[in-house]
Amino acid sequence: MLQCILFDLDNTLYPKSLGIFEMVIERIRNYMEVCMGFEKTLARELRQKYIRKYGSTLRGLMIQYNLNPEEYLEYVHDVGAEDKLFPNPALAELLESIPLAKAIFTSGHLPHAQKVLRCLDVEQYFSQIFDITFTNYIPKPNPEPYRQILKHLGMDGPHCMMIEDLPANLLPAKELGMTTVLVGKGTGKVNGFVDYEIEDILELGSLLKKIGKSNLSR
Repeated sequence: MLQCILFDLDNTLYPKSLGIFEMVIERIRNYMEVCMGFEKTLARELRQKYIRKYGSTLRGLMIQYNLNPEEYLEYVHDVGAEDKLFPNPALAELLESIPLAKAIFTSGHLPHAQKVLRCLDVEQYFSQIFDITFTNYIPKPNPEPYRQILKHLGMDGPHCMMIEDLPANLLPAKELGMTTVLVGKGTGKVNGFVDYEIEDILELGSLLKKIGKSNLSR
């Protein structure tokens, strides 16, 4: 029986088409070039290498260059999200209607998550925000953060649903027994670990009705 929903943040609670996360990626490249002095081509090569090897650019830079993570996180998330995000009454109504605990699980940092939620005017609906500092800078889809969050919640995987825009980030959730939901246009079901697909977060309400109230509990 479901008791909690873990929501990804970027490109999940708001549409990918807004381009906010693409701006974060550009700020990462800019940080590597301007603040660390990498040549442009090398910066892009290293970023891809660190994502493949460590799961994120940040973790790679921390391991290889003893990077200050807080300075980096503040820099790369300074993208003016407040200029692109506005209160979303429909999203607020959806979250209000869901009789489950709700938390954010993001590989971004807490101030960015708080800003996004405030801009959307839905901060009050999330009891907790699990950010990259909570998970000791270990990003999705490493399995450790998923287990850490379940332990903190005092729940087993089958009691949780996870909603994400990246299929790869749902695999560890599924392996732990969570119900998995992919937001956006994708081919998650082909991978065998995505239970449901919706194109927009606002479709979650009808999905939960489809799953059935018998599987929901306060």
